[in-house]
Amino acid sequence: MKKLFLMIILCPLIGLSQYVDMWHFSVPSDETNIYEATEKEWFAKVMSKAAKNGLINGWGMSRRVGKVESNVKYITWISFGDLNSRKKAYGSIGKYFDQTSKQLFTPKLSEFGREKWGSYVIGNSNLYFDEFLSAPEDVKIKYSVHNLTMSIDPKNFSTQQKAIWLPFFKNLLKRNQTKQKSWGVARRINPRGRRYGWNVMTIDGFETLDDVFETINSTIPGISKLNLEPITKLAPDGWYDQIIWENIVRVNSKGDIIE
Repeated sequence: MKKLFLMIILCPLIGLSQYVDMWHFSVPSDETNIYEATEKEWFAKVMSKAAKNGLINGWGMSRRVGKVESNVKYITWISFGDLNSRKKAYGSIGKYFDQTSKQLFTPKLSEFGREKWGSYVIGNSNLYFDEFLSAPEDVKIKYSVHNLTMSIDPKNFSTQQKAIWLPFFKNLLKRNQTKQKSWGVARRINPRGRRYGWNVMTIDGFETLDDVFETINSTIPGISKLNLEPITKLAPDGWYDQIIWENIVRVNSKGDIIE
């Protein structure tokens, strides 16, 4: 009976590998409302259609937390199963932009999106997630922490994360000893080079900002018994940056729009 109970708890946690394209934006503070409306009302509906038709695995838009500046930072991302599906998606997704534009209550949102989108872009990354452990469907991941570092061997970094940290994290979930609800490890496959500061990342998912801060400021149960040396020696300089993102809107693999 106990084993059955644990299976029910852990079944919603799906681990998978996937390609992710991520865009980085800088938006003037007086344009954030219209930018977010464009992403929610136009891009999200476009990506919903793409997901429902099997072109993409998901999409999302997030806003950086805790950094006061004249330009607010955002990211958007699209996930694909493999490179063939990525190529197929980019060859087909354009028609959904035009279809959705005609269905908007405020058509000028799409005009604004086309006009402004490119001017906001400050960079993009192509990532390969060696593992992503999703939260159960009834758990809403509202905040994500991106932990960035430069590894001397990115592929082995992911391998060691999966071998050491992943089972440890699963055990914390099983024992209800963590507020973190999802986890992933990825390699940055483009652009490459040391001048970018990082080439691997892990992502931690949380339901609330309080959960993020509580986790950051507390000791993880059992961490002292864990041998992290195989991971730390592959990233000897530690974290390059750790960024908290608020997830504003996303589309899941079924095409559901979630805010």
